Amino acid sequence: MGNIRKVKIKEIATFNFGYHTSEIEKKGVMYLQARNFDEAGQFLNNVDNFVAKDNIKEDLILKDGDILLVGKGMRFFAHCYKKEMGEAVASSIFYIINTNREAVLPDYLTCILNHTKSHNYFNSIGAGSSIPSIRKNELADFEINLPSLQVQHKIVEMYDLHNKEIQLLEQLKEKKLVRFNQLINEITK
Repeated sequence: MGNIRKVKIKEIATFNFGYHTSEIEKKGVMYLQARNFDEAGQFLNNVDNFVAKDNIKEDLILKDGDILLVGKGMRFFAHCYKKEMGEAVASSIFYIINTNREAVLPDYLTCILNHTKSHNYFNSIGAGSSIPSIRKNELADFEINLPSLQVQHKIVEMYDLHNKEIQLLEQLKEKKLVRFNQLINEITK
């Protein structure tokens, strides 16, 4: 695996909270919320809340590779924003993490943040409160193992293949359930 060093997120990234608004529109810039992602942080393409572009500062619009990390709530996940999703801003439930790309790939950090160990850590620091949350200093001090960019890239490829396999298995499961229900319906006519 080569040289792997332990770093804190604050050494390789900057982060801020997302945008808070109650001025929701029917069109405009997508206003991303936790409900727009599945349990694994995959975008569901189900956005129905938008904000008027005139009402937001340009620097709040997400940039390719920005990582959205849920900062409060009952489920923690990360998602690496891709510009192909369309123009978007993240709601204030998210931290927006911007990585130093000479040190860490955004998709690698997303993969690490979505790992079970990370979830366990974030759940443990939020334990005891009615709405678990990650404080900014806890995120800043969160340590990750940082291999070379080449190794990070290989890990991201494996992570992507793993997620595609899970999606295919879910589709297969749904198709089998539909087929099973059809058979039962035919038998019980």
